[in-house]
Amino acid sequence: MNNSTKTVALVIVGAALMAILSFYFKDNLAPAVQCNDGMRNPVSIDKFTTKYWANSAGFEASIAEKGRLSGKLNPTQLTTLSDALQQANKFRKVVVARSNSCAITKLQYAEFGSRFQQLDSLSRRIDSLAAVPNPTDSDKAGLSQLIDEYVAFSQQLAKSSKNP
Repeated sequence: MNNSTKTVALVIVGAALMAILSFYFKDNLAPAVQCNDGMRNPVSIDKFTTKYWANSAGFEASIAEKGRLSGKLNPTQLTTLSDALQQANKFRKVVVARSNSCAITKLQYAEFGSRFQQLDSLSRRIDSLAAVPNPTDSDKAGLSQLIDEYVAFSQQLAKSSKNP
């Protein structure tokens, strides 16, 4: 290789490396915002989802395909659970937007994060009961109770979104 070819190759490798690094660290590149309760780094919805709603993708898929749950739930419960999941997803975006705009405090943000962890825990328990191949009446009753808890908790989140 001659010198110009080496230089071009190094520039291409350097540019590719910079692009990869900027993609991975894009959240750290956003400028911090001064709020009433101190400096705060903007939160991305992906980062919030990963931290406080880790099970959401799998849970959404199991609700969307409805096959795992349709034999174990009545159609009304299935619809209610699907609506509650959509409501929680919308609220998750509201929390991130409000945090980034200083509309909620760091303490409120942490409280909402804790609530999302509780929803995540409920969704994991629902998923594990829904995965039981031949559920007993006790399993079905437990699943129904967990879904009622999930829906009620989701509704509490929706109410708190109106008055954070």
